[in-house]
Amino acid sequence: MSPLSDLDRRSARRAGHGAAAIAVLAWCLVVVGALVRAHGAGLACPDWPLCLGDVVPEFDLKIAFEWGHRALAGAVSIGLVGLAAYMLANRELRAEFRASLGWVFAILGVQIVLGALTVLLGLAPWTVTAHLLTGNAFVVALLWLSRGLLESARPSPVPRAALPGASAVLAALGAVLVVVQLALGGLVASHYAGLACETFPLCNSDSLAPTLSGPIGLHVLHRLNAYLVCAAYAALAWRMRSSARTGRLALVALGLVLLQVVVGVANVLLKLPVEITALHSALASALALLAALIVREVWLARTAAQESVELSATGRQALEGMR
Repeated sequence: MSPLSDLDRRSARRAGHGAAAIAVLAWCLVVVGALVRAHGAGLACPDWPLCLGDVVPEFDLKIAFEWGHRALAGAVSIGLVGLAAYMLANRELRAEFRASLGWVFAILGVQIVLGALTVLLGLAPWTVTAHLLTGNAFVVALLWLSRGLLESARPSPVPRAALPGASAVLAALGAVLVVVQLALGGLVASHYAGLACETFPLCNSDSLAPTLSGPIGLHVLHRLNAYLVCAAYAALAWRMRSSARTGRLALVALGLVLLQVVVGVANVLLKLPVEITALHSALASALALLAALIVREVWLARTAAQESVELSATGRQALEGMR
């Protein structure tokens, strides 16, 4: 990244805080979406973009949840347009971050289309799951944009030490498993398989995996993949224990995974109470953000290490040329 002037660093800092605020709102939007689903309000507004033929319909609880979800989505979109206008008006920020902004708007566009299809196709499982995944991708893209802006606002680059071997593989594996877990969670919810296994740790007091087909199979796969996520982040936290910056993130991610497992078990044993279901979704989205932050830190650390090697090689060549 090219160094910014003092004035542009202040602009980058403001834009970074703005992107972070929009990311928080987008994360809240994911949680509200979970509440909409938990209250069975996904089709409370059966048309789109209007709700029951009106911009502002008469409310009951379900309509309020669904309409509120749409209103919050609109607020996030408007906020993002304002942020983009602010950034694009600055020549240096426009040069550095227009590609990142393009990705954020592209994901938002896909999410809007999926939101409409989710309603118009009557909560088809593939639309519900894709909507969930794209919503989390949107939050991650905003988080990456925010971190890039805030780091560019610093007077000097963020120091990043070399990471232990296999860190990149473990970080990537953990992120992939989290994405798979989100997808499985969406499929469990959209197929109403949350109570397909009513006991824990065995499924219906039978076995860990009585079948891998149908609603029970989806529920079982969700549980089994959760164990893999636990193992991946335990290994990552151990591998990165000597890396202060990334190691802390990995340790927090492991703690969040373990908490998520506890909440998931409570969700089943307490028969899917709305509050626990919403908390389960909120923690899943938070874990996705942490997984993305870890991948970003590992990637930037590897890039910094490669640049350091290249600079050292250039320096050696210069010294040999002087001789």
